[in-house]
Amino acid sequence: MRPPRIALFGGTFDPIHLGHTAISRAAVDQLDLDKVVFIPCRQSPHKDEAARATEEQRLEMLDLALTDLPWAEVSEIETCLPPPSYSWMTAECMREIFPGARLYWLVGEDQWNVIESWSRPYHLAEMVEFIVHHRGGHPAPKPGFRAHFIPGDHPASGTTIREDAPTRLRSEWIHPNVERFIRSNGLYGCGD
Repeated sequence: MRPPRIALFGGTFDPIHLGHTAISRAAVDQLDLDKVVFIPCRQSPHKDEAARATEEQRLEMLDLALTDLPWAEVSEIETCLPPPSYSWMTAECMREIFPGARLYWLVGEDQWNVIESWSRPYHLAEMVEFIVHHRGGHPAPKPGFRAHFIPGDHPASGTTIREDAPTRLRSEWIHPNVERFIRSNGLYGCGD
């Protein structure tokens, strides 16, 4: 029997959008994954600004967006670790949570291009295989990193959602329950 195949998908998810779920579904389909674990980071070491939604709000939006996806789950592990959220620390914890599993780390092409600048990237690479999502680019393999490349072209952008939210929310970019949550909580300048 093969070990479980589990992808770890870290991000701010501020908010989670349909691009995130499209990428993860493509990974599930193309790599025969058993599970994708969405891991909202406490504080990204790659971003200067803090998330606009609270940890609790981001977790609630993840639960709302993933409710109908049996292969998806949310982990609060990074909210328990000291900031900033380093991927290698998360992967070490996940190896203990899922002993014997074949672990993957899902990243976009932008992060793949700078992966060597991450904290302890080669240590992380010993624990996981990377799934690199790209939008028509041509990401290259890297020595010392096992990688799988999956294309996708969903246009959703968290930055655009946050900037456009006061005037309109793109319902084609976010789950309807997440849209209702954003409006009812007045997030990103929205309100009912």
